[in-house]
Amino acid sequence: MLSVRHLTKTYPLRIGWEGKRHLIPALQDVSLDIQPGICLGLVGASGAGKSTLGRLVLGLEQPDVGEIWFQGEELGQLASQNWHRVRREMQVVFQDSFSAVNPRLKALEIIGEPLRNYLSLTKTNITERVIQLLETVGLTASDANKYPHQFSGGQLQRITIARAIALNPKLIVLDEPVASLDMSIQAQMLDLLRQLKHQFSLSYLFITHDLTAVAYLADTIAVMQAGRIVESLDCVNLNQLTHPYSQQLIAAQLPTHPRDRNSFTSHLPLSSYEQSSISN
Repeated sequence: MLSVRHLTKTYPLRIGWEGKRHLIPALQDVSLDIQPGICLGLVGASGAGKSTLGRLVLGLEQPDVGEIWFQGEELGQLASQNWHRVRREMQVVFQDSFSAVNPRLKALEIIGEPLRNYLSLTKTNITERVIQLLETVGLTASDANKYPHQFSGGQLQRITIARAIALNPKLIVLDEPVASLDMSIQAQMLDLLRQLKHQFSLSYLFITHDLTAVAYLADTIAVMQAGRIVESLDCVNLNQLTHPYSQQLIAAQLPTHPRDRNSFTSHLPLSSYEQSSISN
């Protein structure tokens, strides 16, 4: 589905009173693959380069060096008129759902926007499709005429997820989609994402700093530090992570009970999310 090869991306930064220009590396020789129907969990601390990689995959920015292959096409070689077709196959869900939508538009218009841009549908057909999508993500038809400020954070994130799946894409970049939500809502959102993944045969690039969420949703994992992939697994058995930085991430995770603070296995696989889902 997606193949990233030797990506490098730097940003200019002026430092000091003389304003000397320095190049700050955001990505350094990054390579990874995502197979159809697979969720890759990309884990790392803030500033590791995870979101930069997501923007490059989506074509929002261009790499300095490297190639991005999507469904057999090298995106760097695509003509501008072909990007319209490719963008239909890849979508994104951002961390901050409120800033990801137009606050002046109703949910009907927010979710219906990609349908208007890509499909020749009547207004009635768009409305019917939006209502279907709302119900798919756990909302109701009456929510179609509400504005973003009338939704909770979790509900608004469901709106952005509905928009992301509106065109039946092949790949969705999930950029910290549950980080701003409380634990019980995180559990519901991860359950929803896992359900949609199987229902629509989606592939995910799941960007997060939460190893516990990765253990619940992802099929494979890659650990990023300072713009480099330092370790990857073709499974979600996080106890197999051996790199020192991976061990630091594991040690930073809070256990479900203080007495289990020395055992990461005490809260895997995703016991805290599963317990929250059951109680809610």
